[in-house]
Amino acid sequence: MTVPTKKRAVKVAGRHHGSREWQLGLEPELPLTTTGPRRRATAVLAVVAVLMAGLAVWFTLEARSTNAVVAHNSALSDVAGTAEAAKQVSAALGTVFSYRYDDPAASSQAARDVLTGPALAQYEQLFGQVRKLAVEQKLVVTSTAVASGVKLLDGDRAALLVFLDQTGTRGDGQRSTGAAQLSVTAERVAGKWRVTGMAAA
Repeated sequence: MTVPTKKRAVKVAGRHHGSREWQLGLEPELPLTTTGPRRRATAVLAVVAVLMAGLAVWFTLEARSTNAVVAHNSALSDVAGTAEAAKQVSAALGTVFSYRYDDPAASSQAARDVLTGPALAQYEQLFGQVRKLAVEQKLVVTSTAVASGVKLLDGDRAALLVFLDQTGTRGDGQRSTGAAQLSVTAERVAGKWRVTGMAAA
């Protein structure tokens, strides 16, 4: 199934990796098949790919709105602070949304290191579903933050846009790719930025 995508140009302060317009959508690269176990296996892989590439859709957290979270915006004037927030949050999300079926503990630990509050609780709930399918499919998901930008920065609080590229590889070598665009809130504690909320952008 092809999900229509909408191109959206983003102009924010922060890190940009390339000069393309990013699209939110999923185009699984899966072989077509119509019969028996093969059809079922492909369908399961597609479901997992959709789940991974669209995780942000389910991150409907009861977080405060961007305007309420940030009272003063220094995203454009504080160059060093903006760059550091974008760098740390991008790396955190790339780690959190990567997953290996044979090392689930590493993913859980990474989440506890970079997520807090509602974001951590929602992550645990969603990845509980992923774990059930990951072992069966021998699934390895790799997520990379390809672009990020700080929309608002107010001291130790920030709001960002982060774009992720994701690749899921099954044990038999089948692959599926996708992209996600996240609106993120974060808080700096003891010099480290931690994600407090996420939603589809």
